[in-house]
Amino acid sequence: MECETLEMTLRDQIAYITLNRPSRLNAFDLTLGRELYNTLCQISNDPKIRVLIIKGTGKGFCGGGDVKEMYNAENKTRFLRELTRAIHKCVIEIRNMQKPVIAAVNGIAYGAGLSLALACDIIVASKDARMSTAFIGIGLTPGCGTQFITNLVGYHRACELIFTSKTFTAQEALRMGIVNKVVDPDMLDDAVEEYALMLKRNAPIAMGMAKKLINESMRNDMISHLELESLMASQSAATQDFVEGITAFMEKRQPVFRGK
Repeated sequence: MECETLEMTLRDQIAYITLNRPSRLNAFDLTLGRELYNTLCQISNDPKIRVLIIKGTGKGFCGGGDVKEMYNAENKTRFLRELTRAIHKCVIEIRNMQKPVIAAVNGIAYGAGLSLALACDIIVASKDARMSTAFIGIGLTPGCGTQFITNLVGYHRACELIFTSKTFTAQEALRMGIVNKVVDPDMLDDAVEEYALMLKRNAPIAMGMAKKLINESMRNDMISHLELESLMASQSAATQDFVEGITAFMEKRQPVFRGK
């Protein structure tokens, strides 16, 4: 599938999406929103793909919504409604995807770009990365990401980050629990690959179910969530991967999971 705003490659069961609007810091316009969503759906439905990595070209991971497009829009209300809905579809697809998604934050991650990273399951950031919720700074109510950031850092810190639109470093993001790991810029690809290879070896069905449980845990009460855990554990016990896993454990060897 040919795209104007991103590139998708596949290598050894790992998919790579590279946002490719470097002159605009890979900011979201409607085309990027549509192409990213379609690509995510394609990856989600491909059983051969075990892990997805999302990164950006140039100095930015994603600069958020394209402010130039907002400025030029004749009907700004309608444009922001369409743009936020396009971004939301991508965020929902990442969270619903039954495979791990890793964000490689190489530079700027502002506004919806930060939200895109937060939607991913693992975030590895370069020491050069800079992040901001950004929306209020241009007089815009946040179009996405307020739930993610609040769940991560708590109410009062979320208010500070959102109300002030302050820019924070990768190290600050690490201390706040926003990112998993911070590395030197020339080590970013290697660090992300290390995560991807580790996750690729895991049982994909069990990991997909675990991702669903993690997401559901943010809205379920304890009793209903325990029941969901019991149900999903019993379902995963019917897979060939579970038989392989316990057999390998008894035989003191590494399991070979096939996603069946």
